Amino acid sequence: MYQFSAPMPYTIENINKLLDINNQVEKSKITSLYACVPRGCEVFTGFEQSRNFSFKDTSWDYWKKLIEHTLNKNCDFIYLLNSPRPLDIENPFFSKQLEKLENLLNELRKLGIKKLRVASGQLSAYIGKYYSDFELLASTSLEYKTIWEYQNFIAFHREVKQIVPSHDVNRNFKLLSHLRKRYPDIEIELMVNEGCLQGCPNRMFHEMISIDRKIIVNNEIYLSGAYATSLCSKSVKKYPIHNLVIGNLIFPWDVEEYSKIGIKNFKLVGRDGYIDKFNMYYNGFFMYLKGIDDIKNIKDYSLADFTHHLNTNSVLKQLKVKDYKKYLPNINYFKKNGHLCASRCAVECRYCYKCAEKIQKVFLKNKAEKNRQMTPICFI
Repeated sequence: MYQFSAPMPYTIENINKLLDINNQVEKSKITSLYACVPRGCEVFTGFEQSRNFSFKDTSWDYWKKLIEHTLNKNCDFIYLLNSPRPLDIENPFFSKQLEKLENLLNELRKLGIKKLRVASGQLSAYIGKYYSDFELLASTSLEYKTIWEYQNFIAFHREVKQIVPSHDVNRNFKLLSHLRKRYPDIEIELMVNEGCLQGCPNRMFHEMISIDRKIIVNNEIYLSGAYATSLCSKSVKKYPIHNLVIGNLIFPWDVEEYSKIGIKNFKLVGRDGYIDKFNMYYNGFFMYLKGIDDIKNIKDYSLADFTHHLNTNSVLKQLKVKDYKKYLPNINYFKKNGHLCASRCAVECRYCYKCAEKIQKVFLKNKAEKNRQMTPICFI
């Protein structure tokens, strides 16, 4: 059984809808939901990564009911303290922030919540020392990509029970299998559907800023909160197929290969799209798990439906699984060569680029044929 974590919806109705997926699939199950409260909530600490945009419902009573309902549905809940910012210990109000943290943890205790997703090593060590009754899970926002980083991190942070490697190493089977063998007692969870720019130099910056702030100085994009996504958005718009192919997505038909190296925990992302696109994300999550059961279930869906950052791209929405899956990079290639991607991609190896170029060629051919068929015949 593959176990999935997913963002907690913002209403009881949608929580019920999301968790009902478990009754409609066979090989997978959503076993945990994750969330944090929005800014403005009385228990918000500032250690969260602000991606909860439900600002109309900011009271703790509201979020407490959602968490309690999740637990009553026999689903685990993970609270996110996942801002990777260094602790602002020089701030004279930092002690007040620690008081907020203690208040939050006491409230979570009352609900029976024991799992915290943490991105700061400082905060993880602090909570591990003074609040040892909580189970700490390391955030993917750490962005670790080498065996040395994980060896040192785990040696320094014995309190951590789970890691979520950077999605940049999703295809590094050698690293992932070594981590699984080296640390059998530490759970490994992989993000499957992020679709973020591979090797993005701004990812850490993006995770550190308060992305709910629409701040811009001198009307300059590079002096705004949108800077982190401005460049990658241009890349996706210009080269959508290349970004899809090289984006380290784990498609439903690839999940089995990760179970063969002992990884059976996976993460669905998309909580910052819940406000106005919940049904779209629900459908994507549902069909992802249905695709694990049998790829025939999703043959008429687009490849974009299984991504977060690429799910609305007009080009990618036209790439149906049944027509284009065969042109995607084969997972077996990465089982053999994935550990080399970080050092030779686009230089010594162009395997993925050739796959993207093939998809581009077929897409343009199919589009031209469709346009030809739609051109009316004129009679004089």
